[in-house]
Amino acid sequence: MELNTNTVKCALPRNPGKLFMLVVIMIYLSCPTTTFAQWTVNSNIKNETGIQTSVAYTSNDEGYTLEIYKDSSSAIRSRFTLNDKLVKFKDDNCPTYQVDQGTPANLSVNGAPCLSNGSWAEYILGNIDGEKITSATLLSIMNGITMTFRFQLENGDYRETAISLSGSKRSMTMVIGETIIVRAR
Repeated sequence: MELNTNTVKCALPRNPGKLFMLVVIMIYLSCPTTTFAQWTVNSNIKNETGIQTSVAYTSNDEGYTLEIYKDSSSAIRSRFTLNDKLVKFKDDNCPTYQVDQGTPANLSVNGAPCLSNGSWAEYILGNIDGEKITSATLLSIMNGITMTFRFQLENGDYRETAISLSGSKRSMTMVIGETIIVRAR
């Protein structure tokens, strides 16, 4: 009995650089990809008071945005804004935020309610005192992976969205000040 074997010839590039690039491309295409939110810092933005400030900013794929900035009194604030498709938050209802598996909250430091105009909600995360800020929430945002917001709309619907915190620490440090120490207690 004669065994008939068919052989398949594979032509590999003779150039080692091309072979390396082929292997890299094959590995890249075979691996799942993860998209991280891009945090940016916008400088010289005038806020409602007309004072120029820097803002650390990101948005998710659904169009929700998160901004972190230092106001004129050295308070660190976060502003969560609805996407363009949603009308407004339910009156007198602050969104709940949660960093990773931490405790959900919907208040500013010292138990103060959020500020809201209907399409955005703003929280005070802490105040710079000397060269430090004591804020467990701010520290969590800087070192966390995801911040989730849950909220009720004017029409009664509930929504939830998550925003990546990847890269947030670098951007927030630029906004807060590189010499400022952020601590939980």
